[in-house]
Amino acid sequence: MMTYNISIDINNKQNFINPFLYGSFAEHLGKCIYGGIWVGEKSSIKNERGFRIDVLDYLKELELTVIRWPGGCFADTYHWLDGVGPKNKRPRRYNLWWKQPESNAFGTDEFIQLCNLLNSEPYLAINVGSGSVQEALNWIEYCNSSKNTEFAILRVQNGYRKPYNVKYWGIGNENWGCGGAMTPEYYADLYRRFATYIRQQTDSNVKLIACGSNTDFDDWDERVLKNIQNKYFDLVDFISLHVYTGWNIEQNTLSEKEYYKIIKDITITKNKIEKAIQLCNTYSKNKNIKVILDEWGLWYKEATVDNGLFQEGLLLDAIFAGLNFHLFHSFSDDLFMTNLAQTTNVLQSFILTRGDKAILTPTYYLYKMYKPHKGKRVVKVNSNLPKIKLFDDDVEALSISSSISQDDKEIFITIVNIDLEKDYYINLSNLQNYRLIDSLELTANDFRERNNFINPDNVKLVKKDITDLNNILIKKHSVNSFLLCLK
Repeated sequence: MMTYNISIDINNKQNFINPFLYGSFAEHLGKCIYGGIWVGEKSSIKNERGFRIDVLDYLKELELTVIRWPGGCFADTYHWLDGVGPKNKRPRRYNLWWKQPESNAFGTDEFIQLCNLLNSEPYLAINVGSGSVQEALNWIEYCNSSKNTEFAILRVQNGYRKPYNVKYWGIGNENWGCGGAMTPEYYADLYRRFATYIRQQTDSNVKLIACGSNTDFDDWDERVLKNIQNKYFDLVDFISLHVYTGWNIEQNTLSEKEYYKIIKDITITKNKIEKAIQLCNTYSKNKNIKVILDEWGLWYKEATVDNGLFQEGLLLDAIFAGLNFHLFHSFSDDLFMTNLAQTTNVLQSFILTRGDKAILTPTYYLYKMYKPHKGKRVVKVNSNLPKIKLFDDDVEALSISSSISQDDKEIFITIVNIDLEKDYYINLSNLQNYRLIDSLELTANDFRERNNFINPDNVKLVKKDITDLNNILIKKHSVNSFLLCLK
């Protein structure tokens, strides 16, 4: 039995892991909001001011740093005034993109309450596709102003005296597609228009996010940044990317080859982020524009508009998320924020609900497992790791990310074994000055194991009983964590 050496070089500190890398996204789509997060004050489901108590309690455990809302494609058809004031006077609309009724019972004030309850930063997406500059300015006034003006007064009249001080504002969403099918030059002109007025109205604490591309629009980001930044160097703080994986793969018939294809496609995300960082450095003054990945995750073929983009959670999803976070950590000097799509019931979500029942997905457990990385600094890992064949490439079977606290007293290590066939043994023998205080494992008998309403606990976190750091078992298709403290 071979044991592979893993050496954590605590003297080689690298990127700070921005807690905003661990964000979420909640759109008016399927049952993400209605039935997932919000049931209303009169619901028979236990709630706190309309919010599902079970979902709130579960989300609080994740310590989500930021939540993006109201979309998504929904954002560029959303008119914020529909969702404020007495609920019985809010207009009913039809959700154009996701083909469902919209009661507007959950609006700006409810979203801010949600963020306050979860201690999360709000990130709002402005309607550019069917909205106006004035509508955007009014919304920002409603959220942030303490002046004696119309929309600040309206917020107070609605029962919210203190300004919300929303810092992050996205100017449009997917404006190359559902946000208006625009050319990058046309969007850049609109962005400059919106941003110029917003900058004039707000203080420097407000950060503006330009709509970037997904994997189908290779030159969008450069053409947008070039046309905005040639004359106006202070209008963009971030550019956002969207990357979904697994589009043409059926969750219910996943093969081992498709498993490895999903793992390999993380390289697409890596290349996308790298290219965006290079463009931001080229088209910004003093490299002040950063990248946001505000929609990412697995989108299986089963998730369709008809079922509200619903899909069950697999062990594979957690493995995929763990590998992505290791990637995000490596870019965290330039990658400021990521937002997994989505919070409940939609795509790669944390929680699935059905009536008064709520279950946790493997991705939920992965987020919970990785919390100790937040706010630490990446430290270099030296190893002699085994390799496996991933199509045409030889890649390491174990992906490792290690981080250390600012005072060097705490080290956190996460290890993902992507191999479907082999267990491996490792040692952490160079950490003699540290003691292991917690170790967790996330795995199952098969990478296709899922949590559903029949079997909600197929995949869950298990504490590992480790007495010897020289001989640690890392099971096949598993995610593992190790928290150590200075002796």
